[in-house]
Amino acid sequence: MFVPKKVRTAVIDVGTLKSKFEVREFDESLNSTVVDRQKELTVLGRDLDKSNGMIIRRAVETTVEALNKFKKQMGKLQVQKYRAVTTEAIRKAVNSKEVLDEILERTGLALEVLDHKEEAEIYFRSVSKDFPGQTIAVSDIGGGSVQVVVGKDKDIYETHLFKTGTYFMQENFSQSHHPSEDELQKAISYVENELRLLESSKYKPEALVYGSTNIIDFMEVMGIKLSKRESGGGHPYWVDVSGLNPLYDKIVALSYEDRMPMYPAEPYYMWSADKALMNIFRISQCLGTSVIIPSNNNISTGILQELALLLL
Repeated sequence: MFVPKKVRTAVIDVGTLKSKFEVREFDESLNSTVVDRQKELTVLGRDLDKSNGMIIRRAVETTVEALNKFKKQMGKLQVQKYRAVTTEAIRKAVNSKEVLDEILERTGLALEVLDHKEEAEIYFRSVSKDFPGQTIAVSDIGGGSVQVVVGKDKDIYETHLFKTGTYFMQENFSQSHHPSEDELQKAISYVENELRLLESSKYKPEALVYGSTNIIDFMEVMGIKLSKRESGGGHPYWVDVSGLNPLYDKIVALSYEDRMPMYPAEPYYMWSADKALMNIFRISQCLGTSVIIPSNNNISTGILQELALLLL
């Protein structure tokens, strides 16, 4: 009896605030199911501007603990191939080499520091397959930075990286747990100025894909009215950017603590959800597209797919 080949791949992604772990099982058609998905608050890249660019000891300890947990789980789940990567969290740290060496010694995991270009290519490819023949913009809203990639199919036309990540914005433009109107306006003005470069893009994407792990889930829980795409693949919905305005208004009316019950699956995500929307509003405006495609894809999705291709 013929048994279809299946493979299991894993990715560990150490970010500015969180370390993410995902295992997927792929068949020969690259259809996949999530076997395990975890997140740990490890804050490896947190507050570098307040520590003279040094990753602090507590962050190293929380990261080592999380990585050892993930490594043990990979063994239990019989993962055949994996990658462990880090990006914004460690790229700019003064003591990055020392931290990477210590993590390797204590976990056996060699974290690959991805550059912005590789990040962009991996993430874009994981999304663009669902938009054949279409010029799209893909935005990955991270804690430290925001990446915007414009392209079509496998061709990348432009790649931009902006210092407007959600945690960065929260820390630099909120003096309390309930930002004032003045603080919000200063944050909006900062985002508008930082993203101004996008106004000069010669490409006019048909849609803006808004991603970072959980955005489809987030919008569904928030009660956003999503329209179905005719052939969506892993991106089955769209919404006009104006449909996100009431959500933004609802979020900023509340303190951080009062926002948290809105999204029980990831309550702390709500602390800076308004900063993510600020970015999306501005990117949409600069690139001249009102069509927003929510995405649960991130760089991990692309890495998992590419590892599966090596095995199948």
